[in-house]
Amino acid sequence: MNPQELKKRIRGPVHLSMTPFDENEALDEKALRHNVRHAVENMQGEGVFLVNGSTGEFYAMNDDECRRTTEIVIEEVNGRLPVIVGTARAGTRYTIEMSKHAEAAGADGIMVVSPYYHICSGEELCRHFEQIAASIDIGIMVYNNPTTSKLWIPPALMARLSKVDNIIANKENTTNALAFYAMQKALDPEDMIMVCGPGQMLFPFEVIFDCPAFVTELCNFAPEIPLKFSRAAEAKDFEELRRLMDMTAPYHELISKLGQEKGPCPHVLSDYIASNDTFTYQAVCKEAMNAIGLPGGRMRSPMCNLNEADKEQVKDVLKNWGVL
Repeated sequence: MNPQELKKRIRGPVHLSMTPFDENEALDEKALRHNVRHAVENMQGEGVFLVNGSTGEFYAMNDDECRRTTEIVIEEVNGRLPVIVGTARAGTRYTIEMSKHAEAAGADGIMVVSPYYHICSGEELCRHFEQIAASIDIGIMVYNNPTTSKLWIPPALMARLSKVDNIIANKENTTNALAFYAMQKALDPEDMIMVCGPGQMLFPFEVIFDCPAFVTELCNFAPEIPLKFSRAAEAKDFEELRRLMDMTAPYHELISKLGQEKGPCPHVLSDYIASNDTFTYQAVCKEAMNAIGLPGGRMRSPMCNLNEADKEQVKDVLKNWGVL
């Protein structure tokens, strides 16, 4: 799939594929295959797969494990949906290595978050993405996430990147509607599309700006809900979007509650871009998968798993949704 074809296919839910680990924190390949097949069968031909993103715990896996999950997901999806692979590393050379592997394995595109650990200048940031783009022929989604990278690519700089032929999407993680609007205004949709990074709860606010896609962990255990969000957005049915937000709110409220109980988080970032939700949402998602009979598995250290009382609260939310 060439970059322009991928840009057209990035619509609706972008499925954040979880990476299952067993009791010993080893990669569970059999469980991963099972979960991928389940998601593909229930996404009804809509959306995109995203593997080895932050939600998929790429940061806690070595390169061989990331390559293996890439290969397994592409093999199991088998062309039924586009597959985008997270390939970011802190340095350009190693990001290129992982990106070339993803392309060779059959990925339709890659996702790259800004260089993390060491802060770089705007020129260095642009050079990073331009060198990656020059090394492959498939599409690139920029992951503009200040929580994980300490950098936020501003509209003017993103517009420059959008002129690179195979940089075709921005997974924009701002929770500020005005910042999203400014970014959307700066970009020609013929060059680059915007994807709602924070997920389904912010997506309805961005639909008014013609945002075509949103990332979501819900496809791991309740894919029918993201599909409803997507179809309501396509119809500009804001009443239905509001209903879906109200319905899913208890799930996000539980994540926040559990995070506060496990906090406070000793981060030095602004509370605007970092919250206690960040270190609980993956464990809640995995437990939701386990609860409905899918092998969500465990979190890999240093992230924590839920205790029994927390698990029961997750089940209560699923019961209210009719999923369990």
